[in-house]
Amino acid sequence: MVEVFQRPTRRGSDVKRTAAFGMIFCVFLPSFSWGATPFRSFEVPTAFSLPARVAIDKAGSVWVIEVNANKLARFQTAEETFLEYDIPTRGSIPSDVAIDGQGKVWYTEQDANQLGVFDPVSLSFKEFDIPTIQSVPYRLTIDSDGNIWFTEFYGNKVGMFDARKQVFREYPIPTPASRPVGIATDSRGLVWFIESEGNKLGRLDSKDGSVREFAMPNAFEAPMDLAMDARGALWFAGRKGRALMLFDPLAESFDVFPLPSGNSVESLTVGADGKVYFSLRRTGKIGVFDPESGQFLEVKAGLGDSHPKGIAVDQGGNIWFADIRKNALFKVDGRAVSKLWLK
Repeated sequence: MVEVFQRPTRRGSDVKRTAAFGMIFCVFLPSFSWGATPFRSFEVPTAFSLPARVAIDKAGSVWVIEVNANKLARFQTAEETFLEYDIPTRGSIPSDVAIDGQGKVWYTEQDANQLGVFDPVSLSFKEFDIPTIQSVPYRLTIDSDGNIWFTEFYGNKVGMFDARKQVFREYPIPTPASRPVGIATDSRGLVWFIESEGNKLGRLDSKDGSVREFAMPNAFEAPMDLAMDARGALWFAGRKGRALMLFDPLAESFDVFPLPSGNSVESLTVGADGKVYFSLRRTGKIGVFDPESGQFLEVKAGLGDSHPKGIAVDQGGNIWFADIRKNALFKVDGRAVSKLWLK
């Protein structure tokens, strides 16, 4: 089922309004075979692998974290085949993945307390112990200089790994037990991160190590992922308020866009088109928000029980997401989805 919703009421942190939504478009897709719908699914070779996070390299290959199987998987889009690589440390519980400018695949090992990197050319792994013991590295991102930034969920720190010098640096977060999760870097050398328990958005200045925190508009929002658009604005999603949230770094202000279906977001990303793409928790749906028109679009991710997790958009505008329930990687044709928007 596909649903397009009208522009929602937009409210800032100091405004209390009730949003009204109207469902203005609804169709039932006849089947989920290619040609009839924009969806295709590709089963991960290892059963019960728990594919959770995805990243796309410059060649268009989709990299998938297999949490249960302790593997990295590479889906070659031209051949439509998977290659799987065993992570050296057993039971590492990989939690995130990102691609650097040289095409190397970086990932966090939550239980092993390591940062790992895989070279697709030499097919070799390297792993680096994080200085803080049992820090639980959670999310990571790579800045324009090739430095690896990551959040330490239990360490209550933001970590940085200089890939050239192979040295770590860690920055304590002022709020105790803030449980940092999503992270992003901007062109000014600022590192932004979500404090899921601190209920704050944090900003680390990589030049002097100073940290500034911004309280969320509402209490107990517990956002997880963080994404930055081309303008440098930050997108994340509150779970209590069940809304997409926008932070403008220049105005230092929040805007809130309640999800029309009342669901909560699992993972999100921003495409080259400026739209926000997200997976919805335990609903079997993915969604898109267009900041220009204010419309939400929600699409059922296939037939049967489904649990979409990590999500990414390739250079062609196609949407890719991992489904832990179906043990599969999904592709959604971006051209077909674009036709669903009302003109």
